[in-house]
Amino acid sequence: MVDLHSLPSGSRPEKAVRNNGPEDLVLERYKLRELAEGWPLYRDACEWENLKSIFHPDAYVYTTWTGRTHYLDFIAASQAGMDKGAFIMHRCHGISTDINREVTRAVTKMKATITQRFTIDGCDVDAESDCRFCFFWVKVPESGEWRAKYVRHWYEKDKLIPVNPAKVPILDETSLNQYPTGYRYLAYCQEKTMGIKVLLDMPGHRRENRVEGGSKTCGEKHDLLYWQCKAWLEGSDVEI
Repeated sequence: MVDLHSLPSGSRPEKAVRNNGPEDLVLERYKLRELAEGWPLYRDACEWENLKSIFHPDAYVYTTWTGRTHYLDFIAASQAGMDKGAFIMHRCHGISTDINREVTRAVTKMKATITQRFTIDGCDVDAESDCRFCFFWVKVPESGEWRAKYVRHWYEKDKLIPVNPAKVPILDETSLNQYPTGYRYLAYCQEKTMGIKVLLDMPGHRRENRVEGGSKTCGEKHDLLYWQCKAWLEGSDVEI
C-alpha cells in the first residue's frame, strides 16, 4: 500500500515549541499569527504600507505567477496586475507556529484558500486553491520585532467554480493536464488570461509523488520545505 500520510522521518523540529508551552511564547506566537494573517488581509484591501510592515528588508516571497521575488517587487507586481484587471482574494483558516526557545526564529504554517476571478470564453469563474502559507520569521535584534524573511506556499488542491452555473467554459483538457493538481485550474486560467508562464514545481501535497497523475516534483518540494523549516528553526542559514 502506498504511504500517503507519513512526513519525512526526522523532519519534525523536536526542540521547537508549538501549542501550549510557556505563556511568554504563547504571546510571541500570537504576534506571529497577527502578522501572518496580515498578508491576505492587507493585500486584498490594498493596504500596502501595512503589508510592507510584516517583511524583513531582505525578504522574498514565492507565488505561482511571480516565482521567487523580493517582497517590494511582489507588491509592485500585485499593483500592476490589479491595474490590468487581476482580482485575487484570500480566505484564512487555521494557523500553527513553531518557535525556538531562544525566541529568535519561528515558522508559521497558515491554511488558506487563494481565489482568483477570471473570464474564460465569456464565462466568469473563480479558481480556488486550498493551500498553506509558510512564513519563515526572524526577530530583529534592534527593534525586538518579528519580520518575515521568506514566504513560501504549498498548493494542495484546487477547483474551478462558475459564477453563473448556467455559463460554463470549455477547457482544453490536454493543456489542463500539464499543470500540477494542487493548482491546476488556477495555473490554467492564469496562463490563459495574464500573459505569464506559471511555475510547475511549486510545493504541493505530499500525495503528489505517490498517486497516479500527481507531480513527483511538487511532492518532493513538499518534503524539502519541511526540512527547510527544521533547518531554519535550528539556526541554519537557509536559502529558500
